[in-house]
Amino acid sequence: MPAPLDAQQLDQRIAVAHRRGDGFALVNLYQQAADLKRAEGDESAFWFLITHAFVFALENGHADAEPLHALLKGAGRES
Repeated sequence: MPAPLDAQQLDQRIAVAHRRGDGFALVNLYQQAADLKRAEGDESAFWFLITHAFVFALENGHADAEPLHALLKGAGRES
């Protein structure tokens, strides 16, 4: 199993996925970036990035749209 990506690697992969229009990859990458920020104790960045993951999940019919919505709703960040 490959080592987790660091913030710089995630930023690079997110930029490439945006250029390619790869919404499915963006869902996963934003979730990874959010988890990294939460591990660093940055809850504000965590929710910002989870929201991005949710938006791309909705736009792309990704299976994570529903659990991401539940996560946001459970935290009072989505109605």
